[in-house]
Amino acid sequence: MERRLRIQLTLFVAAALVVLLGVMFVGTYMVRRAQVDVDADKAIDQIIENDGETPKDMSGYSSSKIEGFYEMRYLMATVNADGTVEDANLDHVATVDSSEAATLVKRALARSQDCGYVGKFRYRVQSEADGTKTVVLLDRDRQIAALNDSVTDEMMVYAGGVVVVTVIFMLVSKRIVRPIVSAHESQRQFVIDAGHDLRTPLSIISADADVLAMDVGENEWIDDIKDQVGVMSGLTESLIVLSRAATEDERTIGMVNLSDVVEREAKGFKSRVLTEGHPLSCDVEPNVYVRGNEQYLQRMVGALIDNAFKYSVAGGKIEVRLEGHHLHQAELTVSNETEGVDPKEVGLWFGRFYQSDRARTHEAGGFGIGLSMVAAVARAHGGKARAEAKPDGSGVTMTVTLPTRRDPQARSRANAISGFVKGGFRRGRRREGDAK
Repeated sequence: MERRLRIQLTLFVAAALVVLLGVMFVGTYMVRRAQVDVDADKAIDQIIENDGETPKDMSGYSSSKIEGFYEMRYLMATVNADGTVEDANLDHVATVDSSEAATLVKRALARSQDCGYVGKFRYRVQSEADGTKTVVLLDRDRQIAALNDSVTDEMMVYAGGVVVVTVIFMLVSKRIVRPIVSAHESQRQFVIDAGHDLRTPLSIISADADVLAMDVGENEWIDDIKDQVGVMSGLTESLIVLSRAATEDERTIGMVNLSDVVEREAKGFKSRVLTEGHPLSCDVEPNVYVRGNEQYLQRMVGALIDNAFKYSVAGGKIEVRLEGHHLHQAELTVSNETEGVDPKEVGLWFGRFYQSDRARTHEAGGFGIGLSMVAAVARAHGGKARAEAKPDGSGVTMTVTLPTRRDPQARSRANAISGFVKGGFRRGRRREGDAK
């Protein structure tokens, strides 16, 4: 649990840091890119004011601004009303010839906006009173390349910062989660210890009730005591399983034939089928094996079927199905007919001690532990549990998926056949050697 909490907390901090730096990075880049465009538009204004030449009087400019005028690469063209290029000034750009200049000008005129970019050129189209248009294209390749280079460097710095902070936080996260883990472990151990301590008085009460029944005969009060002891015993066992399965990996215990478990549990509900009038169908694929704790899996299956009986409509059909899929997954589904179920509520059913308003008023309502125990057992076996309800609330399906394993009997048979074939091959080789 501690390792999982540390990883989750570290990933959350890293994600938050990435989002924060990402927003700052994008915002900074947009501001700097907008400044590049603003500087370009100011330079174009000065080019138009000076008829395509640098200012003759530069006494009012700083030395860096003057150097900037001479470093600018641009072209200026006059376009007639019919769209033909009348004059193109290419004195301040050496990499563009007249044909390419005409192409760039036409591309600028084809745009819907009077300013923008054509390739690496920032352009401005200015309409004159006589119907002609002045087009200025300013090369911003160096400025944009410098901006992109600085952005790349900043991105690397940001990424390095995220990695460093993540590593540091991972190292100190143990001290952060230790109180949480300690409190959770104490709570878990308390539930387990209390559950074990409750077993003894419950067993004594049950035994005393049996002795009383032998002395006074059948009695409704004694029967009620037995029923309540049974409820408390089931609740205690569910709490113990829930507490243990929530923090343990049960896949190392052994191989379990889940098909046998499901069939055995379904048969155990035959009496309730007769007394409560719920038809129960069971479709189980044979020899579906999983690794885990057979006792926990048995309680999980029983809790699913019991939940279906509790919350089915009168005479509602209950269906239990177990399938082994080709993706090494076993899927156990328990479906029952209901009424008044809110489909939006199904995601909350596996929470600890959760009960819907309908469950609280239901005469057979439980304590909100069964489905949380189902989810805990599923997670402890490397699987997951989910619930789905029909849009009209007329049916509910509980599904548990677990990773499967190969049939050990089939593997033993395959090994035996392989050994027999290899042994026969060796004996044949020895006979050939003897014959020679």
